[in-house]
Amino acid sequence: MTHRRLARRASVAVTPLLVVGLLAGCAQELPAPEPPSAAVGAMVTEKQEKTIISRVAESVEKATQERKIDALDARMTGPAKTIRTSQLNVAKKLDSDKQVTKLPMSMQSVTLPSDPQWPRLSMAASTQPKDLTPPVLYAFEQASARSDYKLWAWARLLPGVTLPRFAPTDTGTETVADDDEKTLASSPAKAVAMYADVLSEGKDSKFSGKIEDDDFRDLMRKQESAQKKADGWKKAEGKYSFSAKADKDAGVRSMRTLDGGAIVMGAIDSAQVIQLQDKAEAPPSNGFVTQKALFGDQDVTNVLRTKYLDVVALYVPPAGSEEKVRLVGFEHIAVAATNE
Repeated sequence: MTHRRLARRASVAVTPLLVVGLLAGCAQELPAPEPPSAAVGAMVTEKQEKTIISRVAESVEKATQERKIDALDARMTGPAKTIRTSQLNVAKKLDSDKQVTKLPMSMQSVTLPSDPQWPRLSMAASTQPKDLTPPVLYAFEQASARSDYKLWAWARLLPGVTLPRFAPTDTGTETVADDDEKTLASSPAKAVAMYADVLSEGKDSKFSGKIEDDDFRDLMRKQESAQKKADGWKKAEGKYSFSAKADKDAGVRSMRTLDGGAIVMGAIDSAQVIQLQDKAEAPPSNGFVTQKALFGDQDVTNVLRTKYLDVVALYVPPAGSEEKVRLVGFEHIAVAATNE
């Protein structure tokens, strides 16, 4: 990251720092699941799931290469579709696909649904990419018996993370209700809301004692600290804020782990705001090309607001456990930038 000197509209400006991407690193292979004592049948076979994932991958890749946003409807929904739509709009403006997240769909493990009703949920973790970036955790959903499976969300796993074990593929895995507070330490919906509050408020959050610290929260703290050390920040009377809240419209998707806990995937709406004194300017960063593309030809003012759609993958322990809720993966994607 480089800091640019502030220059007012006539003499002072602050260029926001580049948002650091997902921390790269070598992640461990995910453990093979151990069979549970009870046997329930999986509603989808491994062969069927392989076909489903292959068709999703082909459809998403084709839409991405052709930059056809309408084509995303066929195999994307929820937060995945929102993020990809924004990324393709940016790709069109830049005439470049460099800011579009690569989605490797060669899987090292799949988690198949045991629930006979719809919607049906499955999850899968990709193999280790050759560039040693972390594997990706995916959530796929089938809305009804006659609907195609679609990619609902993805999150890149934290470096070195090992996912908890799920039931074997011939048994199938139970989907967990959003409001399940009886079998889990926190309901899936509340877990995502708690995490959003801690992401936003840090140690001041009333939930800080219930969530393990992690790389995502550390990244946000470092970004704020670095921005406040930028040249001319104090002279421009700079103010920095970051807020986050659960995207209730998106909901959450959760599957039971063998220990009685759950892996929960949910969306969070977050925003970074940089505000300077009235006569100063806060233009988008030249080093943050996505932000600059989203900002477009708006007039530069003393305020720069960048909105993100975040996807978090959380492990929620079973009820009665002394473990804390912990992050296992996330995605942090800018989807809007405005001058107010």
